[in-house]
Amino acid sequence: MASADNLQFQLSAAELQRLHDALDIVDEVLGSKLITLSGKDIQRLPKASDGTLPFIEKSLDLAEQQPKFAPAYIDIPGLRLDLDAYRLLSRLSQRLRPLADNLNATTIKAGSEAYVAALAYYNSAQQALRQNVSGAQAVVDELKNRFESSSQRKADKPKP
Repeated sequence: MASADNLQFQLSAAELQRLHDALDIVDEVLGSKLITLSGKDIQRLPKASDGTLPFIEKSLDLAEQQPKFAPAYIDIPGLRLDLDAYRLLSRLSQRLRPLADNLNATTIKAGSEAYVAALAYYNSAQQALRQNVSGAQAVVDELKNRFESSSQRKADKPKP
């Protein structure tokens, strides 16, 4: 019986194929252009934002007008490319973020519903075992391994 908060998420084979095709295109276009940074790398980098964007734009405009003030190690055309890339990628990221957030939320909800239902089944099998219902022992034995291994891992962890 479905509860009122039951997600009931499904995709047809055709819908799934369309999504994979679209993701293949995104990966083909962006995959070789994107980089990976570690969490530490991200923390170390100064961040551009809506607040710093006017400063970057004004600095670029002035550097293009008066390049004599630019240190030799600054690539002014490269700065223009970086700013254009930042703007473009920010727009793409803003468009994808709600979808990614909702995908994550839906994944968590689906997993939670599945886990709660599985726990209810396990608890019901345990109750059936206590009432000596035929076949319950095999079900409980099969499912209890998950909890025993989890309890064992916790017991095996060294205490601080």
